[in-house]
Amino acid sequence: MHHEDRRHEHLGWVETALQAAHPDLPRLGISAQSHYGPPDRVAFVVVLGVDEDTVRRREIRGAASAMLRGLGYTVEIEPGRDVFDINPVRPASAHERLRMLRDLRAACDPGG
Repeated sequence: MHHEDRRHEHLGWVETALQAAHPDLPRLGISAQSHYGPPDRVAFVVVLGVDEDTVRRREIRGAASAMLRGLGYTVEIEPGRDVFDINPVRPASAHERLRMLRDLRAACDPGG
């Protein structure tokens, strides 16, 4: 059974949450690479706007991967397989930004 591909939308949720958690990084963004195949898999999260701070970039990538796993994704590189880029759907307004944060929270914590 194939589910609708919501990776672009969910990356937007995760990017929005990361930006809220790191207000000192005004250019923070993410994208992802994914293998061709089922839409519940992501190969690798790319962190943008952190410049040369590799420790922080790794920490943010870990947080992004954890959020994606919380949304039901498998996040792992499959050696030798082709990948394509996925960019997040970004909020168009402050209201939409708040909705995205609420949707992420609800999806990752279905119990309340």
